[in-house]
Amino acid sequence: MAASLVEHALAQISLVPLYGGGFWVAFTQLVVFYYTVGALLHFVVPRIVPVKGIQVQPRKQGDVLRDAIYSIGPLAVKAGVWAAVEELHRRGWSLTYTGPISGTASLAYCALCVCLLDYLHDTWFYWTHRLLHWGPLYRTVHLIHHKSKAPSAFTGYSFHVVEALIVFANEVLVCFLFPLHMGLHRYYHLYTTLIHEGGHVGYELAPFIPTMEGAVTLLLRGVRPCDALNTVQHHDMHHRYPTKHFSLYFTHWDRICGTLHPSYYKDLFSYFPTRPVPAAAKSAAAMR
Repeated sequence: MAASLVEHALAQISLVPLYGGGFWVAFTQLVVFYYTVGALLHFVVPRIVPVKGIQVQPRKQGDVLRDAIYSIGPLAVKAGVWAAVEELHRRGWSLTYTGPISGTASLAYCALCVCLLDYLHDTWFYWTHRLLHWGPLYRTVHLIHHKSKAPSAFTGYSFHVVEALIVFANEVLVCFLFPLHMGLHRYYHLYTTLIHEGGHVGYELAPFIPTMEGAVTLLLRGVRPCDALNTVQHHDMHHRYPTKHFSLYFTHWDRICGTLHPSYYKDLFSYFPTRPVPAAAKSAAAMR
């Protein structure tokens, strides 16, 4: 079933160009990808793989459907952002480029771009996320996202369209910071959709969160989480403790700015009983 869903999604996406097709092509890509990934993470994976739920409270009836419906607006905003990136490229006003990617140097540069995009995305997300928790913005905009106390995969983009404009603005800004291939821009920002959905899925994926940094740490460290990288538990706790855990990929901004919850490491490592609690966790616990 999971394989057939993926094949269907890929078939639908392959019917349209990767980029350059305007708003409706972008919107089609996003809708097919978002709801297919959401269905896999929410309905399929827990039925074929043993998972341990993170949430301490059950989801309310109707929450998943509500979040799936609320996600349509932000998906449309993201598609509009992609259409704007295409227009900037067409006019030659950005640093984006096209053409084949081949050779070691080109591939290495693309890998470097992914690392830069991860860091910039995480930084943008942290500080705009904190801004969205400012009283007036929280009550009028961000509160929609926090209606989900026990989030699901469909909570990933379940937020106000104003929040979508703020969150997705970085996808335009990066086009002015360094040369970026249009194909990589599209693939990367389609992939971040999976990250947002996975971060809300309600069960732990670490250390199998599919980022470049996660793949490297999995290769070097094996099946145990890295203190510097986020987990599903990290963002899930944000929905229970809204003044903590504002980052996306990495934990450094939360540690530097004092927004890492003191019990995070203790709660996380209950999933990995053979993994010793790091010194950072002991220090945080001592400060409580």
